[in-house]
Amino acid sequence: MAEDKIKVATSDGGILEVDLYIAKQWQPVKLIYEVLDSTNVPENPIDLDAISTETLKKIIEWSNHHKQDEADSADNSENDRNHGEISPWDKTFFNIKQEMIFEIIVAADHLGMTELLDMGCKTVANMIKGKTPEEVRQTFNIPNDLPPLQTAQPITSNENQ
Repeated sequence: MAEDKIKVATSDGGILEVDLYIAKQWQPVKLIYEVLDSTNVPENPIDLDAISTETLKKIIEWSNHHKQDEADSADNSENDRNHGEISPWDKTFFNIKQEMIFEIIVAADHLGMTELLDMGCKTVANMIKGKTPEEVRQTFNIPNDLPPLQTAQPITSNENQ
């Protein structure tokens, strides 16, 4: 059935076929379907030019795993989502290069995927937790461009002179 899948174009020229149920959860696709008749599937790929093929494939993998979560989230409070731990599956999913984690975070924000955005941000927060500023710089390859600390000199007053 043609309505079950749509094609999307990525920033690096890739064309991916995506389940319509998953794609409709992405803001750019959702907006197109709100404007068009819901039975009218675009023949040309929908342009997602801010996201690479590799990143979108990871997002699709995450979305496929979490398909059932939306139905389950009605039963759970938002508190569980915001304060809950990262599931073992999500920990494994985010056990990837830092660059890809940040690409997923940016893409999730662009697509309006708050659950994935939250998971990505929690992953980065856990990478930072308990580290000194120098350890954070080393973890994320951030150069130390702060001036060296100067030893504090006592301030002398010239009022008596």
